[in-house]
Amino acid sequence: MRTQAEARAQLLRHFTATLRALPPELSLALRHPDLPHAGLHRGVVLSEDLNHSDDGWATFDIRYWVLGTTPDTCDGYFDLVTAVWREWGWATRDGGAARTDTGWADTPDGYSLVLTRSVNGYLSMAGSTPLFLRDSVVGEPMPTRIAWRDGEAVSSL
Repeated sequence: MRTQAEARAQLLRHFTATLRALPPELSLALRHPDLPHAGLHRGVVLSEDLNHSDDGWATFDIRYWVLGTTPDTCDGYFDLVTAVWREWGWATRDGGAARTDTGWADTPDGYSLVLTRSVNGYLSMAGSTPLFLRDSVVGEPMPTRIAWRDGEAVSSL
């Protein structure tokens, strides 16, 4: 039985592993310097049963901006990220509405990652955990930024 803390920690490991496989100029952050009014939150716990939101099982979802891309380069980075996920053997699929692209990856351990290119050409990456007991230990908050430092992907609260 997984706790929320364990689920969040593993989701962070998936984000960090993805970032490690990408060029060092990329990072993940809740705030984008080019989009000051489009800040993202530190994640949300969603109940499996919306009719009984305080009971049972839940998932955790969070989205980060992918920094270091521009509208001119986002297509190449989009392809790079989804190629990394496919290389790892994660189940992937593509889609999206007009003028957007979305790439989904499902990890063997039940996590989902989603890469989205907005209509303005900005990339964001979201992640969802498998189910955990809603009233379990929450653990550390997700970082506000995951970036490269000295050849390693590190996170900051």
